[in-house]
Amino acid sequence: MDQKWLADRMTARLNRKDGGSETAALEWALENGTIYAQVPARADWSGIASVDFAPELACAAAGDDGYYVVPHDQQTAGDTYLCYYREREDCEAVNRGMVMPMYGVIGKRFSCMAVVTGMTYDYELVVGVRNGSYYLFPRVQLDGRAPYETIRVEFRLLEGEKPDYNDVAHAYQDWQRVHAGMISLRERKHSRPKLDYGIRSVYVRIRHGWKPVPPKVLEQTDENEPEMHVASTFADVEALMKEFHAQGVRYAEFCLVGWNYRGHDGRWPQIFPVEPELGGEEGLRSLIETAKKLDYSIVCHTNSTDTYSVADCWDPEDVVHLRDGSLSVNDCGWSGGRMYHLCAADRVLQGRQAQELLPQVAKLGFTGLHYIDVISTIPPRACYSHKHPMTARQTAETWREIMRLSRSLFGGFSSEGGYDFAVPELDFGLYVSFGLKPCPLADECVPLWQLVYHGYVLSNPYTTTVNPSASDLLKVVEYGGRPTFYYDSRFVTQDETHKNWMGEEDFHCATEADRRESTAYIARVAKLNELLWPLQEETMLRHERLDAERVRVTYSDGTQIEVDYGRGEAYLNGRQILPLA
Repeated sequence: MDQKWLADRMTARLNRKDGGSETAALEWALENGTIYAQVPARADWSGIASVDFAPELACAAAGDDGYYVVPHDQQTAGDTYLCYYREREDCEAVNRGMVMPMYGVIGKRFSCMAVVTGMTYDYELVVGVRNGSYYLFPRVQLDGRAPYETIRVEFRLLEGEKPDYNDVAHAYQDWQRVHAGMISLRERKHSRPKLDYGIRSVYVRIRHGWKPVPPKVLEQTDENEPEMHVASTFADVEALMKEFHAQGVRYAEFCLVGWNYRGHDGRWPQIFPVEPELGGEEGLRSLIETAKKLDYSIVCHTNSTDTYSVADCWDPEDVVHLRDGSLSVNDCGWSGGRMYHLCAADRVLQGRQAQELLPQVAKLGFTGLHYIDVISTIPPRACYSHKHPMTARQTAETWREIMRLSRSLFGGFSSEGGYDFAVPELDFGLYVSFGLKPCPLADECVPLWQLVYHGYVLSNPYTTTVNPSASDLLKVVEYGGRPTFYYDSRFVTQDETHKNWMGEEDFHCATEADRRESTAYIARVAKLNELLWPLQEETMLRHERLDAERVRVTYSDGTQIEVDYGRGEAYLNGRQILPLA
């Protein structure tokens, strides 16, 4: 590496609130193939709006060989994409809430995997092209406030003749093993029988009941609370489990959604009493006992991050406070009305959510990969309350404590998404992302998250690969996903603005015909999973595109999966496994 070339680009651009900017030299060192860089301390930050970290380092020109590797977030892109240095119109994407705090640069002169290690939860990744010049860099928004920790980035240089996104993924996997202490599924399962079962099983979610979404009332009370719709009772699910067993499904993990008082998202963090219209606690205990007799895992859906004013334990002081003193709320209304965000302070989560509620839920008899909603699919939140201030990093640490408690009580932990901070504790991500979103800079999507975490975390690729169609199964196989099904996934009233993010397929279990028909399909996918589940314990060595329609994935044990989207076929070591017979 040319030290002078590098030194000329080891700078930060400090964007002032008055619209101007200034340049500051970064403190940096190159050691054993890694550049450690940070923004130097500053006495006065009051005039600084934002900091662009090494904005000149990853620059490229249209026509150059190579590309950027941009991990997905939940706003601008639903999957990791490659941005090639091709001729295109000027455009820019600002990626916020990065699922993995890293990115990659592949170029002739400079290739690296970069990790944002300071202000990890407070930066945005800027990628764009202007007048044929490409740029990629982290930006930390300060608005005149001093950063609460040093702004740092590590750049691990990629060696070899032609590094690619696989090398970016493996470099970050190595980094995570060292810094996050990741332990493989194969190692963890020996002391965790419920995890071992989860590796072998298909995942089946059942939504029992919910109030109208969008809500008829935003601030609900006992007097104005809308009626709850019942999609299936505990007795219905008991009958479904027996149908699974009759049709030969050997391994299945059932997760009950909306079993709690007033159904799904009905009154968080209030859970009890168990919803009477579904069969109450007696019906629930009978269902749990049936699951155990049939050798199925059974867990449930709870929430440790959100609260509604209709809850019997509502306290506005428990809510995240924004910089201006207002309460943090979800942009959308849900079943319980306006959703407020719980602060992760000890008085809130450690008391009400962890020490009280989760042990009570465990006493009902649930065992398996317990599901806590939302907690691994959103960036950790900062709270600016004078009574219980929390940085985003402190929130992340507290949420991990909740995950560890869940694992100790139930035998495992699951949630949706796969935010980086949660991965060391996460056994299963219901889906890694909310599906593909248009981005003018996205030339090709690649399973970077899976290249990093397959073999460490069970997952399903997208929301739309839940209740997978024939084409969806191709993506599940390519991404090494756990087959996932969701009964009554359509709980949002459908219109032009509210689509079913789980895709168009849905299952129901309130009638014998529904149970028989849905199980017949799931049983076929479960047979496919019996061929594939041993790969869950392997890491992905390489993902490669063979041509416009075909991809190949090679695993650590030498197994190869080939998917042909043009023909609708998939192969395991040359043996055709899709489409299903």
